[in-house]
Amino acid sequence: MRGLDILDETLLGPTKMSAVATKLGLSKTTTHRLAHALRSRGYLSITAEGIALGPKLLQLGAVANEQVDYVRVARPYLELLSESTGFCAFVGKREGDWSRHLDRATGRQKLRVATAPGDQRPIAETGLGKALLFDDGEESLRKLYRLSAAASSDPVDEEAWLAAMRAHVARGIVLHDSPIGDGVRSIAAPVRDANGNICVAISIASAAHYLTDAVVVEVVDHVAEIADKVSKALGYSPPPKA
Repeated sequence: MRGLDILDETLLGPTKMSAVATKLGLSKTTTHRLAHALRSRGYLSITAEGIALGPKLLQLGAVANEQVDYVRVARPYLELLSESTGFCAFVGKREGDWSRHLDRATGRQKLRVATAPGDQRPIAETGLGKALLFDDGEESLRKLYRLSAAASSDPVDEEAWLAAMRAHVARGIVLHDSPIGDGVRSIAAPVRDANGNICVAISIASAAHYLTDAVVVEVVDHVAEIADKVSKALGYSPPPKA
């Protein structure tokens, strides 16, 4: 277990062995012995900056990422989100310039959003898609906006759309009114994997006369909290606050 404790101390980057020994209450001799044993198996590297994760753990992390079933991990959280808000809850991923809905938990509302697992939309067109774009730069966002706007009969002004995206990113969550005239409103948030990359997004959606401004205020933080829980279930650890 002490070996695992040492690995835990290196998750955020190289760490001096003396600092690890002090924090874990171990002698320097014991810390050196354990660190060198872990290094011999490839679990640690010893560098000028201290001890760091080794190649074996990086390989295991890559394999784990390839084997992640996002739908399986997210499903219980979707059900919780749907049950607690009463609205349909969704999870979706990015496929190039498109977003694809992967799963849905049906809410208690009699009027249900028609979007079904497998449905694909231009990524800049939906709330869930916008949440998948939080890490994109301005050049990419402009390109994706233009692809979506080209298919719209009444596109939003490009600069206004970009300003709204910046506001979504600053807030950490998307508040979205459908631009295609179907009266659907959604709240979406990104989900990050163990590497800190956005891998999927979750959302709730309903007709705007159910998901009113007052209701949005009540549930928006809950959507963000559920997204954070899915991220943690996928191994994501947010950086420490300054």
